[in-house]
Amino acid sequence: MMKNKMFVLGLVVAVCAAVQADPTFYVAPNPLGSADPTLDVAWQTAVGTFYEQDLESYASATDVDVFTIGSITIDVGLGGSGGTAPTAEIFAGGWGGASQGSVVGTVYGKALLNRDSSGVAYDEITFQFSTPAAGVGAWLYDNNGASAESFEMVVTEVGGATFTSPTLESGNGTGHHVEGWLGATSTTGIESVSYRMLDTAAGDPASVYFEMDHLQYSPVPVPGAILLGMIGLSLAGVKLRKRA
Repeated sequence: MMKNKMFVLGLVVAVCAAVQADPTFYVAPNPLGSADPTLDVAWQTAVGTFYEQDLESYASATDVDVFTIGSITIDVGLGGSGGTAPTAEIFAGGWGGASQGSVVGTVYGKALLNRDSSGVAYDEITFQFSTPAAGVGAWLYDNNGASAESFEMVVTEVGGATFTSPTLESGNGTGHHVEGWLGATSTTGIESVSYRMLDTAAGDPASVYFEMDHLQYSPVPVPGAILLGMIGLSLAGVKLRKRA
């Protein structure tokens, strides 16, 4: 009996440690002038199974408020210092001039743009997941060549704890036209994420146009809440057998 109790308690401690673990971030800049499509491979290897929302599947430019991946729905919105908006725009065509669709390599053709239906730019693109994610990631591109910007990712885990990634810088020595991969994995489960544009010098949110493409999502195989519930029932069973 004591061995069984110690085993269950040990399992509870192990699971609680996993639940409390911080997410792991994957930050990989793609220098301007190169096109390295493998920067997301480390994240993909970590999560194993994942789904990808390639925006080339959309026939034309449109406003979008939800993505559907199988049985999973992802609510799309805009937020940050300028307030919130319920939709973001999928822009079709050469946004950003000649560089878009040629030297940037991974964000091209159609991409999710951080502006609403009236053309107002926000400093965040937000995603809320119907099913907690084991991992989330996306390719990002900064359209603004007049000043230096950076990206960061804010993750909200199951339970409400929030974590902020290291910044994704340009990697090209100029601070302009940042592009690259920014993702996270979590043993707790991710409820929502925000991709945020920052002014590199000040560190403040910057409402300038940026693009996102190839959103990748890996669902949690067994929700942590169910696992913890099973462990709770196991502990209750141990106590009942002891009383009997």
